[in-house]
Amino acid sequence: MAALSWVCPVGGCPVRRDRPGSCPDDLVQLVVEESGPEPRREPEPEAAPPATLAIDCLWGQIVDIPACGLAIGRSAPAFRGGGIDPYDQVSRHHARLFWVDGRLLVDDTESANGTFVDGVRVNPGEPMALAAGQELRLAEDVPCKIVQLNEFGEPM
Repeated sequence: MAALSWVCPVGGCPVRRDRPGSCPDDLVQLVVEESGPEPRREPEPEAAPPATLAIDCLWGQIVDIPACGLAIGRSAPAFRGGGIDPYDQVSRHHARLFWVDGRLLVDDTESANGTFVDGVRVNPGEPMALAAGQELRLAEDVPCKIVQLNEFGEPM
């Protein structure tokens, strides 16, 4: 099997990269090298990209839910200064949202007043699935809604 690489034609030049522009004098040329057969690789399973979801909060803040997940609480960076402070029934570290196989899950992080999905309490260590349109209630009286975002980042 042949491999392509860029090599500097100047004798003794140590520059050798997989792309042009690596030679200080920009004197590179494309060369073909013969190599042994590449080991066969199994195709990696495609992970479904997470949907573009966000939390529409009672206090008017909309918080995107990134692929790496989201911590919810009065001490969570995404919520600081956004209007959550007056809701002292929300713990500093209340819950967390995370993605598994393209599905959004919520887990209560042992909050003092609980986390609820459509009225059903989420037990710590027993995550529940969430989807657009569902209510995510923090404590007894702080309702939020999971919303789908359009291509402009606005709730649909």
